[in-house]
Amino acid sequence: MTETNWQLVADGLGHLYAGPAAEQYAIASELAFPLAPGTPTPVAAALLRAHLAKPLRLREHPPIDEPEYDYLALVASETDLHVPVLEEIGSRDLLDAWLEVAWARRTVQHLERLRPEVGDIAVTVRRRKPEEDRYGQISSISLNGRMNFRGGLGRRAWPHTVKHLAKVGDADHGELLARAREEVAAENRYPERVTNRELALLDKWKVPRRSSLADWRALQEALDSATEERPMQVVLENHPALLANLITGNHGVWVRPQVRLGDQYVSDFLIASQTSAGMRWHLVELECPTARLTNVGNQRESPTLRHAIEQIQDWREWLKTNLLATREKIPGITIDARGLIIMGREDGTDSAREIRDRRSVNDRIEVRTYDWLLRAARRADSMAWGLLDEETGDLEQDW
Repeated sequence: MTETNWQLVADGLGHLYAGPAAEQYAIASELAFPLAPGTPTPVAAALLRAHLAKPLRLREHPPIDEPEYDYLALVASETDLHVPVLEEIGSRDLLDAWLEVAWARRTVQHLERLRPEVGDIAVTVRRRKPEEDRYGQISSISLNGRMNFRGGLGRRAWPHTVKHLAKVGDADHGELLARAREEVAAENRYPERVTNRELALLDKWKVPRRSSLADWRALQEALDSATEERPMQVVLENHPALLANLITGNHGVWVRPQVRLGDQYVSDFLIASQTSAGMRWHLVELECPTARLTNVGNQRESPTLRHAIEQIQDWREWLKTNLLATREKIPGITIDARGLIIMGREDGTDSAREIRDRRSVNDRIEVRTYDWLLRAARRADSMAWGLLDEETGDLEQDW
């Protein structure tokens, strides 16, 4: 379990060295066993176990050696905790109890020093490279006092290892936050892999089937009368299978409409598919079905197509600096997510094959028409793979 309030964690740890619990006093009284009032709770438990070891035939604990005791003495000295001498402790069970108390006291003292809150940036020493600092943005605090950092991957630190804590609003918070996010991205070797908990965040957008005749008919009718982008957005929101069947997803496909990226951008759709390799995301930009892909005469990219390409490039740039926070809502997304632009109709005077191929290879952006989307819907039942995956897998397709 975790907490977001450091004081609650500190209070819970403080009970460990506040004295014996009421139940321990009751047991000691029944056994006529003297239990000093200031005895820490874990130590009281170890003393009671030692007292009952023979009658209850409990496991005997091996004796301790000097290095073990020296470590306890070192941790205890950091918090002015008085511990018995080596000979008085005797067993490893009792030493472990005193060590638990020493760790708790040290953790509480440093929690009180730092007063960490969610969003703060902790600067710690890198374990394997002590000459380098490590940066982590606090997401929660475990009940044992260890601070957990955003990004998973076992990123966490004990309070006593923190050299500096940048609070939200401090002058250096923004710079250190950027470093923390860079570290997470660099350490995550498999960003496409997601947990079941993360997948659960996408449940409402999961598409359970391939596109049907009804989906195709709805798209055809919208396309026959649409003179702007909005009707196409609406029909695809109402019939997400039209987009879902474009992508191969052996373990599921999800279609999210109108996804906000910060305060500046909104993608028309995000499509995700899960295979054994993990999640793959596609950034989808819709344009008007009457728009041209190329300019009349020179066959270069039309202003509308250039705008759509720039939109996807802007989204990727935004992801570069906001990737960690974005993955909390869009698990598995990467900064190089493939782009898909759907615009215009097929027209012999508007051939953009060279443009499409160049953008696919150089920018990982696919450019397709609404007629192509119709064809994908018609052949959905017979497709083992998504049409877009077939085409980007070096299989020749007409469009």
